[in-house]
Amino acid sequence: MTLLCLLLLLTSAAAAQMTNFADVACGRAPRLGRIVGGKDAANGEFPWIVSITRRGGHFCGGTVLNNRWVLTAAHCLCSGGLVLGTGDLRILVGGHDLRLPPAKYVGVRNVLLHPSYSCSKYLNDIALLELDEELSWSDAVRPACLPTNYQGSFSDSVAVVAGWGWTSEQTSASAGGRTNILQKVELTVLGNDRCRAWYKSMGKKVKIHDSQMCAGFEQGGKDSCWADSGGPLMVGEGQNTMVIGIVSTGIGCARPKLPGLYTRISDYVSWIDQTLRR
Repeated sequence: MTLLCLLLLLTSAAAAQMTNFADVACGRAPRLGRIVGGKDAANGEFPWIVSITRRGGHFCGGTVLNNRWVLTAAHCLCSGGLVLGTGDLRILVGGHDLRLPPAKYVGVRNVLLHPSYSCSKYLNDIALLELDEELSWSDAVRPACLPTNYQGSFSDSVAVVAGWGWTSEQTSASAGGRTNILQKVELTVLGNDRCRAWYKSMGKKVKIHDSQMCAGFEQGGKDSCWADSGGPLMVGEGQNTMVIGIVSTGIGCARPKLPGLYTRISDYVSWIDQTLRR
């Protein structure tokens, strides 16, 4: 077998392990380059990440699936036990520094929470936003790849989470405040049994479901935080990045043995597929 044939087979095998809902190649960042303990992402490094805004301000992240749909956390779309209306929401695509003029704002036509989700809870914490106009692909706006159905646990994988959230658990400006420049940080994906043991060792009675996953470190120090919710947890890099989790919840930010909890996307690929096809 020639080297070229072998490379083609390996590329096809890698692609077969990802789900693409778009009409162009997914998971590719043309330009490479707070999150607690993180650093600035390069402009265009994660072209599928979006800022979800309300009353003109960022409050959650999301992931572009195709030119009409964005994936996010369901809890982002609840307020006082009620689902936010489409008129309350706008999506900033192609953003990097939120202080600069927006690359593009897009309205929302439809808000679809997972049918088994209840506001103020974190089980089945996943939702889809239908945009009211089609996105145009560019270096700054590209779709993400997702896992296949029930694909592996990703335990012990190195993952990256990105967002415009708080850079410290303390919410005062002097402690860090919310970042304007997209941040990223590397975390380790944990097996759920180990994550449950860590939470228990800290006296926390948190039920961690199989449809959730954990990412962080035993010593803490690095984590997603408030306003990162809904954003992507990713594995791979460059041309083969895959979004495997959605920032969901946790206890504080970056505390020892209390890693962040994420919605495990592989458990919901069928629901996403059925929703996008209807």
